[in-house]
Amino acid sequence: MVVGDILKSTATRYPNKTGVVFGDRRYTWGQVNARVNSMARALLEMGLKKGERVAILSKNCNEFFEFYFAVAKAGLIGVPLNARLKPQELLFLLRDSGARTLIVHEDFADTIEPMKPELAMVNHYIGIGTHHPFPHDFEMLISDHVSDEPETEVNEEDIFTIAYTSGTVGRPKGVIVSHGNSVAGASTMALEMRLLPHSNYLSFTAFFWGAAMGARFHAVLRGCTYVLMGFEPEAVLRTIEKERISGFTCGPTMHRMLLEHPDIEKYDLSSLRSVWFTMSAVPDDLWAKAKKYYGIQCSPCWGMTETSNQGTVLQPEEVDMEGPSSQRLRSIGKPMIGCEVKVVDASGREIPHNERETGELLFRGKGATRGYWNLPDETAETIQNGWLYSGDIATVDEDGYLYVVDRKKDLVKSGGVLVSSVEVERVIEGHPAVQKAAVISVPDRKWGETIKAVVEIKPGCAVTEDELIGLCKSNLASYKKPTSVDFVDALPLTGSSKVSKRELRETYWKEYESRVH
Repeated sequence: MVVGDILKSTATRYPNKTGVVFGDRRYTWGQVNARVNSMARALLEMGLKKGERVAILSKNCNEFFEFYFAVAKAGLIGVPLNARLKPQELLFLLRDSGARTLIVHEDFADTIEPMKPELAMVNHYIGIGTHHPFPHDFEMLISDHVSDEPETEVNEEDIFTIAYTSGTVGRPKGVIVSHGNSVAGASTMALEMRLLPHSNYLSFTAFFWGAAMGARFHAVLRGCTYVLMGFEPEAVLRTIEKERISGFTCGPTMHRMLLEHPDIEKYDLSSLRSVWFTMSAVPDDLWAKAKKYYGIQCSPCWGMTETSNQGTVLQPEEVDMEGPSSQRLRSIGKPMIGCEVKVVDASGREIPHNERETGELLFRGKGATRGYWNLPDETAETIQNGWLYSGDIATVDEDGYLYVVDRKKDLVKSGGVLVSSVEVERVIEGHPAVQKAAVISVPDRKWGETIKAVVEIKPGCAVTEDELIGLCKSNLASYKKPTSVDFVDALPLTGSSKVSKRELRETYWKEYESRVH
């Protein structure tokens, strides 16, 4: 099975069932499949060849959803661009991926137009919306082409998307996601979430994130009605009530914004059946609020873009907030169906299940990427002997439940999104008054974690917290900037004269069991 088969199969089984809902637009699965086929044919008739990259810069919309399946059926490779990035950051992704076709939502036309002189490699521009300046129009391309299935031969090993994540050396890494990876992720998630064809699934996580692409097709695979939107807390609550939503997934930050919304009690959320916490451990206070307002026991899970969201899950029946299993509230559960997970020490020995020793969490399964685009060294470091090294430090209890307690890779988290600390440090250290900077995650009630910079100043120089935060905001996507800066006389060093971030983090995390949220 390949990605295009997911939609084709669902459209065959449920041609007249409501498939995709976006605002006032409602399409049956038959209509969605026809639109996708027309778009796939349009891309091929523009001269694109199998394996060429097609990038998209857009907010959530039905066209973004259709883009994924159109490139899949055409045998092309999709490159979703983070809409929160600055122009220079976007330029790197476009050049690194080698994308020659760019689809742009009208809201981002003003971002792309000034970049065109530096985008000589882009041959085709396609606009989404009614007020864009681009030569091709997404809707017109669909209306101008027949809706028969495209004839391109696609197999499981073909690349479906290149999903860029934060890199540990200060440059983004393009995760190679094959058709087989994506189908495996969708199949596992459909089973673990217990989705049924009559379910109404809500997706509001940004479609450009790895977590919002391939593995989100589990709802399509099961024939659920797929309701998509952007994230605005009250609008999400209103949509859950209006569309009788059965399930959704998001990180603790978004959950907190929903559960602590002052008007949450005005909305009927009784249709919810399967709600997941993703990306982070769940703070204790959120468990009770979720049970109170969602009316169900939620499930925390662990997964990565590199695993197509396969990983681990703690099912509702495995934990009781007030019973003997309440200690599992911070667990990420056990391996999902079709996945293997183990925790090993520095020598490669699997650690005992005693909740005392820690090691790196390793993954093996059909969702695992075969590597990073144009990064053979990082690929070799991450994938060894068939196992994917996650960079997360974990421990295991006597019953086999896993707990993530720290992060080995030099990444920090902002609102559930991983950010390269090296990338932020380089910007801060570009200020003439800065001697050295270290960027770490620190605990935050609202966000779970937030970014802090700890900075040494050169003798005789001065700089303020606001200046450094402003410098980061000017050079990086806003979510990457520190929310606070501490100034120190000297940063702690390891024996090899590197900054000891473990020692720094201990200052801020010493009252917490886990160093990650």
